[in-house]
Amino acid sequence: MIRTQKIMLCAFLFLSSGDFAAASTCPADDYIQSAGQAFMSASRRGTGAAFSTAASRYADLHGLALFALGNFRKFLPKSRETEYVARTRTYMGNFMAEYGSKFAGDSIVITSCNEAAGGLTVGTKLSTGQVIIFRLQKSGGSYRVKDVSVSAIWLAQIMRNKFTRIIKENNGDVEALISYLGK
Repeated sequence: MIRTQKIMLCAFLFLSSGDFAAASTCPADDYIQSAGQAFMSASRRGTGAAFSTAASRYADLHGLALFALGNFRKFLPKSRETEYVARTRTYMGNFMAEYGSKFAGDSIVITSCNEAAGGLTVGTKLSTGQVIIFRLQKSGGSYRVKDVSVSAIWLAQIMRNKFTRIIKENNGDVEALISYLGK
């Protein structure tokens, strides 16, 4: 029985070391390091504006904002789209600032990197032990953040739930959401 446990332990250590090797060769390593530093810096500043700036640099804000509309996306007037995305950016920055301590740390380490559906899902761990998962899409020669999960909560889905609830409470009026986001 002890021999079996030793074999299992050796197999586990071998497989674990392989995962770290795979994570260290993640094609988005430099991008994640840069994005991670930007969000940790925003956490130190603790303002919605700091998080909005980091999100503008690394996230696909337009895609996130449109995703957050859910089935109501078709009701967003084209003439209001730029304003809506800008207000969503501010909302997202303020939301992230509320939970800014989750982004606190001095360093970020990639723990997993998996290709899926034209993008990457990258697991990371901050020096504080906080786990953050990034969903990335290829954009030109780099990447853009499609979504981020902190404490097992995906930002895009939280926004979609909130935004569609506001629209539903206002009889399908997307303008009510735009007004809400302007507060």
